Order: sequence, then structure tokens, then C-alpha cells
Amino acid sequence: MLTNNLKLPPIHIHPILFFFLLVAMLTGMLVEFCIIFLIVFIHELGHYTCARVFRWRIRRIFLWVFGGVMETDEYGTRPLREEFLVTIAGPLQHIAIYFVIYILDIGAFLPESTLMLAYQYNSFILIGNLLPIWPLDGGKLVQLSLDSFFSFQVSHKWMIMISVVTIVFVCFYVYSQEWLSLSFVLLMIFLIWENRLEWKRRYFKWWRFIWSRYSETTKYPKHREIEVPASISLLELFRLFKRDTFHRIKVCDQHGKIYWLSERDCLRSYFDQKNIHASVGQLLTG
Repeated sequence: MLTNNLKLPPIHIHPILFFFLLVAMLTGMLVEFCIIFLIVFIHELGHYTCARVFRWRIRRIFLWVFGGVMETDEYGTRPLREEFLVTIAGPLQHIAIYFVIYILDIGAFLPESTLMLAYQYNSFILIGNLLPIWPLDGGKLVQLSLDSFFSFQVSHKWMIMISVVTIVFVCFYVYSQEWLSLSFVLLMIFLIWENRLEWKRRYFKWWRFIWSRYSETTKYPKHREIEVPASISLLELFRLFKRDTFHRIKVCDQHGKIYWLSERDCLRSYFDQKNIHASVGQLLTG
């Protein structure tokens, strides 16, 4: 575990990365290994620096052979604008890397072959990272886009399905082009595993979203009216909640009479008064 005076979070390196370092040294590919590692590290520093600006709680930066992850519990609970900026901050570092490569090329500070490798790996990592696959940045951008139009629960499910379909498509394409390699197979196994875990965690993440709506008093710029029957349960109502949106609930009883509730009323009834099985109509009479 590494730390430094810049107050970086703990940086954890997966043990398999040391194995690949040894292989790179034995096979004469140490330069390639160092280039990839440096690009990935700069990418994650981009995420971290932007997250620090918004005072996110960050557990650690995790690096392994196929990339890195800035581990935080803030995703899904922060404003969409913040998450977009933190997410895009990583890919933007690749633009800066292109500029550095250009300067090094003009000044002839490094061999042209090394700079060409850096250019190729930087392009490959940038394009691959923007694929709509979870947990790549492209997958997170898809999630944020869907969050703008659909409820949190629906957009999260759609994001995972889009991610899995993209993985299948990429596998078929690489196979058809005869580009299969051990590293690609290992990467696909990792991504499939991460999507499987994300599917299993979907209910937990939805609950964390609902809890953040209850525990925080954020003022949201958007207002949305949700029309529901009085018989709908509070839990089913919460499934309709969107991010960055304050909800006003329009309730129609069996006689056609209309009542209005705020999402705060419903959340307090559920969490404070423990009305976990209550319907929306019971709030009107209780």
C-alpha cells in the first residue's frame, strides 16, 4: 500500500500485476508495461482529482493489469452533473497525454518507437474505456444518460443489459477478426464477472439511492409530478423516483378525489414511522 504527501487515498496494487511485471522483464516488454501502467495511473488520478474537488469520500485507488478503479460509495447518490464530471475526468487525461507525446516528439526526448507505442496504447485504452460496458467509464456515462430519462431502478437495469450485450458483441467481433489473445479472454472474464456482481447488487444500490433521498436534504432543480392510485404501496412508489428530481405525488382515490403528497412525506412515513407495508392512501387517512 502506497501513500504520499499529496494526501492521495491508499493505492492498492493487485498481486497479479507484479506477476505481469516479472513476465514483462523476462520477455523484454518492460517499456510497454511501464507505458500502460503510467497511462492507467494518470487516468485514475484524473477521476480522483475531480472527485476531491467535490469532496467525495474515496476508499482507495485499485490498480491491476487491465486498468484501475477509484473505489467510492458516492456513485448514485451525488448530482448527475458531479458524477458526469468525475467520470469524464479520466478520459480527458488521455487528451493531455496526447499533448505530452506531441511535445516529447518535437523535442526528440524519447525514441520514436517508444512514442509510437505510447500513442497506440493511449488510443487503445481511451477507446476501450469509452465502450458502454460496466464498470468502464463508457458504462457509467450510459448510466448517467439513462438516469436523465428514467427512474433509478429502471436505468440501472438497462445499463447492465446494454453492458452485457456490448460484451457479447465485442467478443463476436474480436473472434471474427481472429484477434483473440489470453489478455483479451482474461479481460472479458473480468468484465462479465463485474456485470454479474452489479446485477446482484442492483437492489442494494437502489436502497442506497432511496436512503440518500431520505437522509439528505438536497434541493433538486427539477420537479416532477407522479400520478398514482391510492392503493400503490410506498415501496412501489419509490421505484418511480428519478435522480436529481424532486417528486410531487398526485394521488387519486377510488372516488376520483385528488390529493397531493411530497416525496418527503412518503419517505418519512416509511423510515420514521416504520410504515413499511403501507399504501399511499393510508398516508391520506393517517
